[in-house]
Amino acid sequence: MKNVSSRHPFPIYLTAGEYMKVTGTQDGYFPDFGHHLAGEMGGIWLHPIKLLDGFWLRIKDLKRNISVWAKADEFINHPWGSEFRYDHGLGHIPVSIKRTQFAPELEKGMIVRYELHNYSDLPTELELELLCRTDLRPVWFSEEIGIVDGQEDRFEEISDWTGLAKDSGNDWYAMFGADMPGVTGQQLRTGAGLIGPEWTAGNGTGLSIQAEKTLAPGEIYTFYVYIAGSYTSKDDCQSTYSRLQQHDQLLEEKKRKYEQIDGMSHLEVEGEERLNDIFSWVKWNTQWLVQRVDFIGRGLTAGSPHYPWWFGCDNSYSVQGLMAIGDFELAKDTVDILRRLSLESNGNGRIVHEITTMGAIANPGNTQETAHFITMIWDMFCWTGDMAFLQENVDTCVKGLNWLLQEMDPDKDLFPSGYGIIEISGLNMELIDSAVYTAQAAWALSQMSRVLGDFGNGDAYEALADRMKKAINETYWCESESLFADAVAPKKDIIPKVDHLVRIAEKHGIQGYREYLEGLLSGDEDENADRGWLLNKNWVIVTPMETKIADQEKGRRALERMRSSEFIGDYGTYLSGLYQSEMMTISTGVHASAEAAYGNADAALDLLQRMMSTFSMALPGSMNEMSPDYGCDVQAWTVYAMAVPLIRHFVGIKPMAHLRTVHVEPLIPAAWEGKKIALKQLRIGDAVLDVMLRSEQGTLQAEINNPSAFKIVLEWRGQTYISEESNISITM
Repeated sequence: MKNVSSRHPFPIYLTAGEYMKVTGTQDGYFPDFGHHLAGEMGGIWLHPIKLLDGFWLRIKDLKRNISVWAKADEFINHPWGSEFRYDHGLGHIPVSIKRTQFAPELEKGMIVRYELHNYSDLPTELELELLCRTDLRPVWFSEEIGIVDGQEDRFEEISDWTGLAKDSGNDWYAMFGADMPGVTGQQLRTGAGLIGPEWTAGNGTGLSIQAEKTLAPGEIYTFYVYIAGSYTSKDDCQSTYSRLQQHDQLLEEKKRKYEQIDGMSHLEVEGEERLNDIFSWVKWNTQWLVQRVDFIGRGLTAGSPHYPWWFGCDNSYSVQGLMAIGDFELAKDTVDILRRLSLESNGNGRIVHEITTMGAIANPGNTQETAHFITMIWDMFCWTGDMAFLQENVDTCVKGLNWLLQEMDPDKDLFPSGYGIIEISGLNMELIDSAVYTAQAAWALSQMSRVLGDFGNGDAYEALADRMKKAINETYWCESESLFADAVAPKKDIIPKVDHLVRIAEKHGIQGYREYLEGLLSGDEDENADRGWLLNKNWVIVTPMETKIADQEKGRRALERMRSSEFIGDYGTYLSGLYQSEMMTISTGVHASAEAAYGNADAALDLLQRMMSTFSMALPGSMNEMSPDYGCDVQAWTVYAMAVPLIRHFVGIKPMAHLRTVHVEPLIPAAWEGKKIALKQLRIGDAVLDVMLRSEQGTLQAEINNPSAFKIVLEWRGQTYISEESNISITM
């Protein structure tokens, strides 16, 4: 994937392994940026510590006495790594450079390959200087748990080609070095005053490796740079550095891994090559966000570069996408971190919101994510059929629902209070997303109870879910607007929030919001009585349809109302129908799922196409968190936004792995009429299936490769076909 035009002066990239994360700009530089750690979110990270602010190459033509710090002209993204090409940025030096870098999945380091090509017809005498800046420091929020950056970094050991640096206050190490055969006059220097083309903040120090090399006409000279780190010991750092020199083997392993990722749930829609390509990239993007920390575990982080740690909310969406793309192991690893650290921090079933890679809990948990976690566990079980996994998590789910309906529901109206997905200050009340996902959680527990047969009462949980569903449809529904409300509260609770909510709206450039709120408050209803309020028309008012909790007619009306420019912009669904200023892949993806859940395939595809129009706008091969091209350049919940509408709804996969049964209920958009839809290597339980579909003039042709002989229940326009054959071919 090559770069495309971007309005950003410094578009970001990500080179990632499961341990190492490298973030800089697509010109090959490493400017300071970021807000959690001001100016420190880029560079080379071995979470939970940063290793380097960056590294740079200076090239000097000794005959012409021209010296430049190399800046790339072109950036090319690969699933397995990053490539930079330098030509015009080198001025009049007759050399071009190609820099390729990758981070092995399971090593605490990265490898950089430089190729220098003398394209002139004369020998070129060069002076080369590699310079790095260390910045050994902990991840954001570490000081709150007593982990503090040392006063300085020092290079404790240097040799002809390497330097080993240590943080003065902690056993944190970084090792930087090069393998530059055939050079002469090599020199190593260290010191805090060694600075390259960019000044970087922090307590780091510099290492310069300098050498000379003459290139014959047409010669290509190749050398390697290795960067290793450790948050435990010098020996660990040095051992990693040694293993990195097996670069060819490590690169082959990396490429095979990414081929395997693309092979699972491989989607091919005839004539939709762009969509197929984007779906592959979303799977690769997801792998980039996997983070291993030895003393915590392995899990899917929220986004790079601004949220490179774990979230209960984000993963309650993302894990649903992971199941659809067949990465059961990553889903389980992620849930394990969320459950364990939530138990350690809260102990009452409440799921934490935010866990840093140092293990610090930055937020003990918003209301919505506990409910969402419970429904996610049931979804995972439907895909895996893993009884041990369900037994391991069910106690947390039971406690979580009790916490929601006891501590968080003091008025016992079945609507838990607190913050939800929309973390707008002041909106800590009975929010629609928390209510909807709590109802869904009660239903999920009814199913768990029946499967396990050793806790609770499935009928009681189901009756509770039905009461919640009825209450949501009665209390949150705004008949005059044909929409579900953002929140439920008595007027007396809204009035004190008006000034605060108006200030927030004004910060977003919204005028007339006070008048809007005063209009809502102008009725003469009982100030102590609960009612629904459309305070912001936040995108989460679509969740009753996403979950099919909305009554059919109300869901139809709400979706019809939201299928307009009031709620949808060029790139997807607005975060707020009132503000109409921001969009995210998750708001668009959930909206698309809601449309599909109510049978509106064309509307769902339209939303996905709007979202996909942002592909590669900032980072080639990715869609940004905030549409079209800002926020995190890679965002985990995008795997929900793509995989759930496409696989759960369009292909129609509804697994029940513990029953060795798969329901297939296709929903084919009109634009795909007559096109072959192939979903290959779909994992369900211990089975792998291939599903091929084609819809023409109301008729469905289906071919399903089912070697494990699962029961396939195929449903199409009122017809049902059931088979356990290993190869199924049917026209309906």
